[in-house]
Amino acid sequence: MQSIKFTSAYMRLLLVLLLSVSVNDLSAKKINGTNLLKNNNLVGLITDSSTGKGIPGVPVTDGYSFTLTDKNGVYQMSASDSCRLVYYTLPENYEVNVDPQSGLPSFYFPVQISGDKVCRTDFMLTPLKRAERNVTLLMIGDPQCKTDEDVKRFKEETVTDIKLELSRKSMAGSGRVYAFTLGDITFDNVLKWPDMRKSMSTLASSELAVFNTIGNHDHDAAMDNDYDAVHNFIKNFGPTDYSLNRGNVHIVVMDDIICTGRNRPGTWDYKGGFTDQQVKWLEDDLNNVADKAEKEVVLCVHIPFRRDEGGNQKKVLELLSQFKNAHIMAGHTHYPQNYIHVDYAGRSGLPVYEHVHGAACGAWWTCNSNTDGSPNGYSVYEFNESGLNNWYAKSTGRPSDYQMRVWNGNDTYGETYTYTWTEGGTGGKANIKVDGNKDFADCFVVQVWNDDGPESGAGNSDIESNWKLELITADGKAYPLTRVTANTAMIPAIAFLFNDLKRNTTTYTKKLRHIWYVKAPSGNPADEKGWTIRATQTIPYSGVTNVYECSEFQTDSSCF
Repeated sequence: MQSIKFTSAYMRLLLVLLLSVSVNDLSAKKINGTNLLKNNNLVGLITDSSTGKGIPGVPVTDGYSFTLTDKNGVYQMSASDSCRLVYYTLPENYEVNVDPQSGLPSFYFPVQISGDKVCRTDFMLTPLKRAERNVTLLMIGDPQCKTDEDVKRFKEETVTDIKLELSRKSMAGSGRVYAFTLGDITFDNVLKWPDMRKSMSTLASSELAVFNTIGNHDHDAAMDNDYDAVHNFIKNFGPTDYSLNRGNVHIVVMDDIICTGRNRPGTWDYKGGFTDQQVKWLEDDLNNVADKAEKEVVLCVHIPFRRDEGGNQKKVLELLSQFKNAHIMAGHTHYPQNYIHVDYAGRSGLPVYEHVHGAACGAWWTCNSNTDGSPNGYSVYEFNESGLNNWYAKSTGRPSDYQMRVWNGNDTYGETYTYTWTEGGTGGKANIKVDGNKDFADCFVVQVWNDDGPESGAGNSDIESNWKLELITADGKAYPLTRVTANTAMIPAIAFLFNDLKRNTTTYTKKLRHIWYVKAPSGNPADEKGWTIRATQTIPYSGVTNVYECSEFQTDSSCF
């Protein structure tokens, strides 16, 4: 945050909405009736803008440890030598403060810590007009913008679609919607940080607050270490590890990239996970939450947990299990996958649920799809007082009920490189082989990109899907579809990627379990008339059902 000379009117606004700072105050012995203890070099006051009184019990952190404001609203601590920011955990009954220039959340302030100086930072919070009983969270995976054209598409497609969806559904209701990017805001291009900050500012509004998560490509490879590599993110969006409370949900955002070296030009080598210090920070953060057994916790990260890379993921899963229900929101993969951690259950008995989101940029802005053919987009999560009530995947430029595509299992795709559902095919200059599935012959084949169920990995083979698919024929008969039991390639998407986009690596031959199938009653899907595929999603936490229908085959690559 730059040092700016403000007008008196602007300064009053800043005082009410944001914070005021006085630095290096060696003479102060007391703040708002609280005696300052020796050796505490990070101090301040958090007040209620409506009463002017201090707010007790607000967690404040330097990014390494926590303290709580006392009965007078005063916090004090001995800051880490590595401290760069001081910030608070937003209480559930106060508004998100925003920077009046950017419209982005302002819950932090940069500080310079010195052992012989006292740094004072005061914050002022505005109480909500009414309690937030219903909270909507938007999760945006991987904008990953490298060029001006990438930024343009993000603004004109993703940002525009989110605004239209908010307007169409009136999701804001009596309060705000809270959006979270899930890392890789940029793509190893430090010149794009101002543009992406401006894009987030454009997205922010009186109804929508936008928070951000750091990704591996947001780490500056020009720096010598992991600590310095996050400087661009901190400059533009604030801390990498922080939390806030909204309604009955405790939300934590964390950096889960551990940089290991720079063996590739322009980017870090890395693994997913958390340092021991981060785990301690998270433990302290969660210890500040009262009534965990009655609350939901949402952890936003970039790299998914579904593959434990030895980076303390198991310890974090154990910490999340203290809550009624726990949700992990991740990106990174450029394809969606819902992964259910059966070995870790919340207090309700339901497993920790990991939502791995496809990318807003899809296959790096080369088309309108992710690497598995699922649409570019984001996801919408609706919480009420009881927990997660509903959610859906929102495809950019498509209606919210666009949740699947139906294919004829007998069709052939591609020209230079041909593929079939049953035999697969070989494509690209590298002659990459993709297997088919002979069970798809004479079948309706359906891709549902937001489904769940058994996934590869220990402990997940017995999971039941929360989705049910049926073929409804013209005479009203219902035929259940079967979800594939092994990871299977999305053949039409691969045909498009290798023929139209000239791809040539296994990055574009993803095998997942988003495919369902059923034999055509007549023996040939093309002969069936008046059919409908009906997909019913049951939200495991609320019992709410969403019913989606599709009554036509996708026959070409226009959807990609």
